[in-house]
Amino acid sequence: MKDTDYSFAVARVRVNETRLLQNGELGALIAAPSYADCVRRLKEKGYGISGADYGPALEQKLSDMWALLSEILPDPAQFNSVLIRNDFHNLKVCLKALAADKSPEGLFAAPSVYDPNEIKRCVYARENDKLPAPLRHADRSAYRILTKTGFAQLADTVIDRASLEHAIEFAKQADHPVMLRLAEANAALTDIKVLWRCIQTGKAESFMERAVCACEAFPKAQIIAAAAEGAGAFLEYLSHTAYAAGAEALKKSMTAYETWADNTLMGILYPGKSEAFGIAALVGYYYAVRTEALNVRVLLSGKLNGLPADTIRERMRLLYV
Repeated sequence: MKDTDYSFAVARVRVNETRLLQNGELGALIAAPSYADCVRRLKEKGYGISGADYGPALEQKLSDMWALLSEILPDPAQFNSVLIRNDFHNLKVCLKALAADKSPEGLFAAPSVYDPNEIKRCVYARENDKLPAPLRHADRSAYRILTKTGFAQLADTVIDRASLEHAIEFAKQADHPVMLRLAEANAALTDIKVLWRCIQTGKAESFMERAVCACEAFPKAQIIAAAAEGAGAFLEYLSHTAYAAGAEALKKSMTAYETWADNTLMGILYPGKSEAFGIAALVGYYYAVRTEALNVRVLLSGKLNGLPADTIRERMRLLYV
């Protein structure tokens, strides 16, 4: 598609961006004296929060965002690289529910590329060949692991890696540079997090091989070899890559790293704020609403648990607007 095909959609998104939380408003919320005060201010921004259960209001915010995007996107398939992670989440949920003889209802992630109920039907009927093609290999591998070994963590790892790999493939098909940059960066950032956890829990190099997604940021064999040598060698390796700042964040905590990683992805999207045409503005809005919802979740959880304002502020992700 031509970038000019997105002009109407970009105009609609620009209007909706004016309703997002601004930095000053977020700062005021962090400084607010109580949870109730935060809820009152958020209601003025359209959040229908009732009592201490803020989850439904955040889900509604995300649902409204996707309703708008699905209405105005000239070709929703251009978003597949962003949404496919939810399909692999839904596959994971179905496989675990099947193994435990439970129902996955209420656990599906949305929006997704494929119908989660059809994924459920295929998984429960063991009709692997009728699953969407990107999910088939992960379904076979994870099902075999769950039924033969019961090693749920390894099954999760196989599915998560496939999610990253197919996000990159969809991004290449979309032929929009920003989508490929996002998919590649997300794979690299996730690989770092996965390997750090492998180091902390003493996972074998063979486990790391199955967990890491190949990406352009670093040769897979090199980063795994560094991780296999331990934390010091891994951090030293990262210090010589484009993700050196991630090594510094890991030294602080996993929370610090995850905040830095989310901010890194947001940084890829910032140039799209000035573009009048093309998909960059739309994917930027998608991430903007998701980031705002995450910040609100962190904020309200912190207020309910009596966390100091400085602690909450440290966990805030960068806003898009």
